[in-house]
Amino acid sequence: MADRQFPNDPQTRRSLLLAAGGLAAVPVMAKAAAPAPVAEDIPKAEFVYEAIVTLGPPEEIGETPHGKRVRIPITGGTFKGPRISGTIFPEGMDWQLIRPDGMTELEAAYLMREADGTVIHIRNKGVAGKGYARTSAVFEVPNGPHAWLNEAVFAGTVGPVPEMDTPAVRIRMYKLV
Repeated sequence: MADRQFPNDPQTRRSLLLAAGGLAAVPVMAKAAAPAPVAEDIPKAEFVYEAIVTLGPPEEIGETPHGKRVRIPITGGTFKGPRISGTIFPEGMDWQLIRPDGMTELEAAYLMREADGTVIHIRNKGVAGKGYARTSAVFEVPNGPHAWLNEAVFAGTVGPVPEMDTPAVRIRMYKLV
């Protein structure tokens, strides 16, 4: 900044001085207390389904400026809940980013087939690591009996499935109401 010169043009100098003076005159506001949460604004969660998603071998893509990139094939699975149940297509992918801070960004896209034949497309993004694994899902479903999946916000948990010999994850999905 030392090599920069103050503008010689009187109009520019006056504008800069007025702007600087105006900023100095702005009062410092006292930090206001955060408003108390309103009970009806606090989301509640309604269970939608539990999925057991089977996985293929991970493929390390390599280091990127953002962390290590890994892709994990989704090889199938099942899901079951009070309003929907069915199978998971063996053709999805989880495109993970292992960040330098030890957290992993999850980004999965796959298809599920409901027992009545409806194909459900799901995009599920989240963060996992340090004992924490949460996702947010967006569904795309044809108009019809399962269109309610298009009309809400969904959050989920991801965890291991220790009782299986095949690599898999357990996803529990909830509709925020």
